[in-house]
Amino acid sequence: MSSLRLRAFAAGALVILAIAVPAVRIDASDLGACSLRPSEGDNPENLGAILEDADALTPNDVWVVGTHASGSAGSPWAEHWDGESWQPTPVVVPKASGMTALYGVKAFAPDDVWAVGTFTGDDPLVEHWDGTSWTEVRTPAIRGTERILTAIDGTGPDDLWIIGERRDGGREHGSILHRAGDGWQVVPPPPEAAVLHGVTIVDGAPVVAGWSIGADGYARGLVASATPQGTWTTADVGEAGENTFLLSVSRDPAGAVWAVGFSNRSPDSDTLRTYRGSGTSWTAVPVDAQQGPARLLDVASGEAGTIAVGQTMVNGVNHALVLRALGDGWTTMPSGSASDAPDTLSGVAVVGADVWAVGRSVVTGGTYGAPVGRIYSCG
Repeated sequence: MSSLRLRAFAAGALVILAIAVPAVRIDASDLGACSLRPSEGDNPENLGAILEDADALTPNDVWVVGTHASGSAGSPWAEHWDGESWQPTPVVVPKASGMTALYGVKAFAPDDVWAVGTFTGDDPLVEHWDGTSWTEVRTPAIRGTERILTAIDGTGPDDLWIIGERRDGGREHGSILHRAGDGWQVVPPPPEAAVLHGVTIVDGAPVVAGWSIGADGYARGLVASATPQGTWTTADVGEAGENTFLLSVSRDPAGAVWAVGFSNRSPDSDTLRTYRGSGTSWTAVPVDAQQGPARLLDVASGEAGTIAVGQTMVNGVNHALVLRALGDGWTTMPSGSASDAPDTLSGVAVVGADVWAVGRSVVTGGTYGAPVGRIYSCG
């Protein structure tokens, strides 16, 4: 089977429906009492945009990235929260047809923010914010076509790990870029990896998540830890006879690593999948069944705990899904009424006692969907 490019598919959907972007802020001082409450957004320029990822330095210094779409084309999009309002920060790239987007963001300082994605769905894109503007960063060539960068993490600007996927020889392959000091190198990925979609740092080394494609044609969830020798310790997760896709991975303050995603046996039976562990030892963590097909798209950890976000489908309509890790399982966090919830939450960040999540919503009316920008908060 061909790989499942979730982020690329999300952008492509904008050809038909105009997508708006909700940003979600949760007061996490008492997550057990938290209920997301939607309100109208304060940035009308969000119309037609979709956000993919978030990162936060403080509750008053938050970055979100994605794409601003027009028909089948799109341009990279970034916004900054300064504690009072969202402000767009232009990301200038050459004009071209196709979907150009940012899929991952990592902030180290107010003047040191990195974002990754794709230019027209074929070339890798790395951008850097220096406190004043975004600048494209040149990186080593990655072989193949459909070269998409999906996530970024690191211990600092001189130790960046960027992951993604590429097509070469008629197959999908994982791809990895590493920035050490001022130099970049292409790092061989786990040999089994078809797509890499999440990365976190554990004891100074990257742990990556994604999936491989077995001889039987099914996708197997893949988690791999880098070794000091420059190789990978790889574990496969999932059950035989179904596809398992891991979309994100995060290390919590206690040292546990969480990987989230979903599995399916048919296009209409998406089931949540979460795992906790390290190295080759991974344990499935149970998640309560949802009302319909469901996917987890991102996970983040901080002092407030571990939060995973995604979507669940009810009566054919997607709605936001927010889960909080609780002991040996997960508990669902209220996310507004069904009519108010956005279609999908695709990115989440945790800082101090705050949690931020981003995604998209669609308000239908007439022939096409109409966008509405919103901010969601708790309390």
